[in-house]
Amino acid sequence: MVKREVLYFDESSPDNTEETIGAVKGVVDALKLRYVIVATGTGSTGVKVAEAFKGTGVKVVVVTEYAGAVDLVEKNLKKIRELGGEVVTSMHSFLSVEESIPRLHPGYTSGNMIVSDTLRRFSQGTKVAAEIAMMATDAGAVPEGVEVAAMAGTGGGCDTAYVIKSCHANMFFDREKGLEFREIIALPRKKKFW
Repeated sequence: MVKREVLYFDESSPDNTEETIGAVKGVVDALKLRYVIVATGTGSTGVKVAEAFKGTGVKVVVVTEYAGAVDLVEKNLKKIRELGGEVVTSMHSFLSVEESIPRLHPGYTSGNMIVSDTLRRFSQGTKVAAEIAMMATDAGAVPEGVEVAAMAGTGGGCDTAYVIKSCHANMFFDREKGLEFREIIALPRKKKFW
């Protein structure tokens, strides 16, 4: 049995980023994890995480959305790479052609939408943490089937973090190779939905 502290923030906020990074560092050290995956839009959170893990031997994978969805700032991209981080730009794992159907057929709900909205009940960052673990695995930045720390937020910064067993998106529900949330590191108590 393992006893570990979990951070529960009162609200979702970018102000929780530093505490989340600190908590993740503690768990990464305790479990001797080799990979930290973090979601970023502009790259500022990616820089903070890459700085925090510089020189530790832990690979930082910074995951951003598909081209045109966000504006990854060039200086942040450069800094992440200088710090040894790897940047993955990818389509969301829970976003596909099927999610465009409601634009033509209002009321249609895909399986991906149901999974996404279910994970959002834990937090927006929970859904994103699952996605970035799969996006990083699909891109070859982390191997399949290893424990990783996955960090995400609710509209900026980090307020959510988990230890997740990585998997490819097409294996999400597989009983042996599928994604597993193994530990909660940080989570906002009050949820924000959009």
